[in-house]
Amino acid sequence: MLRSLSARDPRSARAWAALALMVTIATCLLTNLVTFGALHAPELTATLGLAAVSAVLLGVPAERAAPLVVLAPLAGVAAVVWLDLLSRDAGVTGQVFLVVPVIWAAAQLRPGGTAVVALATVVGEAVVAFSILPPGEAAAVFAYVTVFTLLVAGVLTRGGVIQERLVEQLRVQAGTDPLTGLVTRRVLDAATDRAVRARGCEGALVVIDLDRFKTVNDTHGHLGGDAALAHVAALLTARCRPGDVVARMGGDELAVLMLDCPADVAVRRAQCFVDAVRDEPLRLPGGTVVPLSISAGLTPLSPAVTGAQDLYARADSALYAAKRAGRDRLARAA
Repeated sequence: MLRSLSARDPRSARAWAALALMVTIATCLLTNLVTFGALHAPELTATLGLAAVSAVLLGVPAERAAPLVVLAPLAGVAAVVWLDLLSRDAGVTGQVFLVVPVIWAAAQLRPGGTAVVALATVVGEAVVAFSILPPGEAAAVFAYVTVFTLLVAGVLTRGGVIQERLVEQLRVQAGTDPLTGLVTRRVLDAATDRAVRARGCEGALVVIDLDRFKTVNDTHGHLGGDAALAHVAALLTARCRPGDVVARMGGDELAVLMLDCPADVAVRRAQCFVDAVRDEPLRLPGGTVVPLSISAGLTPLSPAVTGAQDLYARADSALYAAKRAGRDRLARAA
């Protein structure tokens, strides 16, 4: 529920909410000083309330502030309605400021949050119009402002949803290898860095090379080489748990990050990878059977690991030990 009301980008929404509130505060103070030469209690109370909301948003970490940013446009609506009622002003100035929170919400919040702000704006407009204007005029003004508000909210929300969907598609494409369907090195790096920083986390990194991959390419062409990579990737994925990270690091090099997995269990599972590739050869569309094998180097997560690059270096060292020992085998880092 809270997620549907929250910001698309917490950091951006928090910054823009605080900026919008500060601009509103400054405008309110300046207008009253120029017009009346002094601040009246209602205007001062409204600006203090907006300042308090701005301070709360800036004082809370961006991630925790995500469901709170909806308070900013709601506070803006409340302040405009209150000032309009106190000044008995239902003119164009008040109406313009009443739509601003909706525009901000549609640009920064998810559809649920925008709907809440739009509803609050419509209710606020009804209170202002029917409290100040004659019934007939109030109904006309309310209808115009309501239609305009809903149109603005609908158009901007639709655009935001489409943009968010496209950004998500780009994020997925950037993190997925198109040939194997595995995640990319970028995703693996992030997961490895988190695992290393979480001291006490059990797990292991396995770095894998296809043995004599150039020979496969030379014999069966690049399509055969692509099929070999996809075949091995599928065998690895089928033997991994949902929490494991299976990645293509580049070329014929793959990797598996096993999380929440004791070292001895990780060794047995990595050996299963080697055995599966050996026991299940690739079958090309024409019926040709292509025997494959892999070399794998494993290093467990341990307090001795100083960082993600250190973990990679240890796994690479074990991988080359497996290659030197004759390939088609697993080697574990010391």
